[in-house]
Amino acid sequence: MAAEASRDRPTFVLELSVIRWGIGVLVSRRTHPFFPGYLEIRRAASQQGSLTEIHPSWDDIGQFLRVPGGPPKRPYYRPFWDQSSGAGQHWMNENLAGSYAPSSIRHGNVPRKVVDIDGDGNFSLKDKHWELARKHLLHDEQMPVLPLCVFLYRDFGFTTDGPSIGPHNLIQVFREDFGYRSDTDDAEFSHLYDAHLPDRTDWFAPLDTEGTS
Repeated sequence: MAAEASRDRPTFVLELSVIRWGIGVLVSRRTHPFFPGYLEIRRAASQQGSLTEIHPSWDDIGQFLRVPGGPPKRPYYRPFWDQSSGAGQHWMNENLAGSYAPSSIRHGNVPRKVVDIDGDGNFSLKDKHWELARKHLLHDEQMPVLPLCVFLYRDFGFTTDGPSIGPHNLIQVFREDFGYRSDTDDAEFSHLYDAHLPDRTDWFAPLDTEGTS
C-alpha cells in the first residue's frame, strides 16, 4: 500500500533508527525461515475465504522482502533464521516461488507441521494452524509484531487524516493486509503475536516531498 503524497493528507515513513531496531530484534531471535511463506499462505487463505486449496501469490510477499544492494542474484532478505548462522543465510535467490514451492517442502520438514500439500500442489492450513505456527515456526514464542511490521513496511509511506501516526496504526495496517480481522481473529492474533508497544518515540517522520511533483 505505497502511499501518495497529498497536500491535505500528509505522508509518513518509518524512521531509519526504528527500522534498524526492528530488523535487529528479528535477527536476534529464533524464527524458522518458512515464516514469510506461512504469512503469505495465511494471507491468501483469508482473501480466498478458505483454508484449503490455497493459491499464494509469492510476488505479494516478495514486495516486502525485496532489498536492493544484496549479493548478486539474491534480491530478497528475510531476517528469520533458527539454525547455525552462516554468511548470507538471510538472503534468498530470485526464484522466490521456487523457494516456497510444494516440491521444496519435503515430508517431515517443519513447514509440513503447519501446512498440508495435496497431490496437485495446493496448500491447506492445518486446524488451529496459528498454534502450530507458534510451536514449530516460532519455537513456542510469540512473534513481536512491531519489529515484524517495521521490517515489512520499511519502504512504504502512510497517509493519515490526523496530524500524526503511531505504532498502533502500523499494527492495524498489518492486520488488514494479512487478513487478521478484529471481529473473528483476535484470539489467533493474540496467541501468535506479542503486540507490546516499546517505549520509544522515533517511529515515523513526515516524508520530505520538497522538489517532488
